[in-house]
Amino acid sequence: MHDGVVTYGTRERLHQRFIDAVVEEGERFGALATELAAGLTPTGAGLATRVPWVPAWSARDLVVHVGNVHRWTTAIVTAGHADGPPPAPGERPADAELLDWYAAGLATLVTTLRTTPPEAPAWHMSPAAPKVAAEWARRQAHELTVHRMDLEAAAGVAHAPVEADLAEDGVDELLTVVVPRWAHTEPLRSAEAVVSVLATDTGRRWEVRVARGAVTVTADLSGVAVAHLEGRATQLLRRLWGRPADVRVTGDAAAEALLRGR
Repeated sequence: MHDGVVTYGTRERLHQRFIDAVVEEGERFGALATELAAGLTPTGAGLATRVPWVPAWSARDLVVHVGNVHRWTTAIVTAGHADGPPPAPGERPADAELLDWYAAGLATLVTTLRTTPPEAPAWHMSPAAPKVAAEWARRQAHELTVHRMDLEAAAGVAHAPVEADLAEDGVDELLTVVVPRWAHTEPLRSAEAVVSVLATDTGRRWEVRVARGAVTVTADLSGVAVAHLEGRATQLLRRLWGRPADVRVTGDAAAEALLRGR
């Protein structure tokens, strides 16, 4: 995968790994939400506790957000075309129903991802993403990983580890798929910068070139980067999604900030 050559068999294994991550991370998220609701976490504040990394959200808001994303993803994948998205759901169940509602949405999503051919057409919000169902297994694996860490921060518990290869792919997805989605908006639309990113535990490198709304990502470093971001893959994933992280940033801080999650 690091050399850019992805065979059919490798794609199949990656797809299954992403679905497995959706199951693992989704169940871990649900179990922690249940503990929060019961007052069994160190914070003791229940689902009303705030998410310190995203203070506009309570833990309840986070569960609702993730549950609605699961339902929207299911609708996108089951639509069977790449022409456009279905309406985003805005459900907000009562507290007494919230955890069962979350679990039902996760179960339906997993079944959908498992039973839909990976190459089946599916809309995606990024112009850089393949318009296939497999891309949504990838997106949800990384979405759940980051939001699981959000919920752990709210609960005051230690973060469960993320496998380095999975975290590395989360970084790759953000740089090659998500950042190009923002390219037509400020500040990327007006910026010109080259940033290098290094996962110190896996050795994976990326060079991201932003040129007034165009985003190009390569594995070859040209030596002209004006900012450098280094850290373990999980820490890079957190940093790039705007969460606190143990990383090293050198050079132009504003250029590195162009890559961070919205």
